[in-house]
Amino acid sequence: MDHLVEDVSKMRVYGSTHTLTTISTDTYTPSSSSASSSDNCNNNALQMHHMRLDMSPDENNSTGSDSTDMSNLLSSKQRTDSSFSDISCDDGGGYYSRYARHRNKSKNARYFFHNSVFTVNNFKVLLSFAAWFVSYMIMGVFGGSVAYMHFERSNRDVPDPLPDFGYEVIPYFCPHIPHVPHGNVQSVVLFILYTIILSGVVLRWTPRFHPKSGTLVSNGDGRLILQHMCHLNCLVFLTRTTTVGLTGLPQPNPKCVEQQHLPVTFENALQFVMGRGFVPHACGDLIYSGHVGCTLICMAVLHRHGFMKNKIVAVGMWIVAAIGIYFTISCRSHYSVDVVLAFYFGYFLPEWYYNRSDGRVMGRVSRWIRKMEVRPEDLQIDDDDDDSSSEEGDIKGCP
Repeated sequence: MDHLVEDVSKMRVYGSTHTLTTISTDTYTPSSSSASSSDNCNNNALQMHHMRLDMSPDENNSTGSDSTDMSNLLSSKQRTDSSFSDISCDDGGGYYSRYARHRNKSKNARYFFHNSVFTVNNFKVLLSFAAWFVSYMIMGVFGGSVAYMHFERSNRDVPDPLPDFGYEVIPYFCPHIPHVPHGNVQSVVLFILYTIILSGVVLRWTPRFHPKSGTLVSNGDGRLILQHMCHLNCLVFLTRTTTVGLTGLPQPNPKCVEQQHLPVTFENALQFVMGRGFVPHACGDLIYSGHVGCTLICMAVLHRHGFMKNKIVAVGMWIVAAIGIYFTISCRSHYSVDVVLAFYFGYFLPEWYYNRSDGRVMGRVSRWIRKMEVRPEDLQIDDDDDDSSSEEGDIKGCP
């Protein structure tokens, strides 16, 4: 009985039907000669190969406890061994069923990243943001730094500005706002407008429908809004780079008095403007006003994409923008001519861009702009690809 238990422990269970099979084993039988030992081994192996398991107790050679041990051993082997031959998908417990479900989950995750994250449309948006960042750095290096190096130095303890009509009308008043870059009101206004636009980008990133009526609430133009803001800001940054450093004017800002005493080199100017954090800090970068230009660009984007359809909202937006423009002169950050030029650029740059974006003016630049932009109809292509990929995965995998 001990030999039988040992041999049963070497059996394996295969399949969902728990069929028993055996492996060839060599059993040791004492004998007086090598020939008889070899014959006995062959006979035992042959008997084990054709053995039929008998679960009934043996009255002569076994006891009830031996039979119980053998049954427990057999049941434990049946529980621990896997059903590798079960290829059906009906009960869902076989090895290939679990493997098919794992492949389906991996495929769905891969389709999600390919069709929702690593898409051509998202890559275009990333390129637009990269262009915005590079243009901003170019303006800081070749615009703000050069302007800081060129503006007129003086030993006076107060600014010595040029005659300005805006300064005669608007008195100096510039409250300092803590925890804000530059600490002025026009920066806060610009931050508010950017926040409104980015909130619209998030809310309109994908098409949305009304839950009850089913009408289209948003056509998914969030990417296009973000690209328009980035591209128009790029135009402001690059055009301002070509004007701000050409002519050095006496700086009118009282906050920059300490900076007008000592002459500087380009390396010192670069360290002062670009080496104090991400938002460049400059003095003497006047023509034209970047704060007013970016404020008007934000208003153009808000108007273009329907943020100001409501008249009350539109009036409130323009009041906020007017406050920022007012404090640009009130804080003596710019001359009045800088603000007027910013109005020209803030109007004509969006007009130039949208004429080419809409295809009213054709040419190489127009084709490049239209190829870079992500329009709502481009998102429909991604949705169709996603649906077809999901259907293909359902057909190939087990349900």
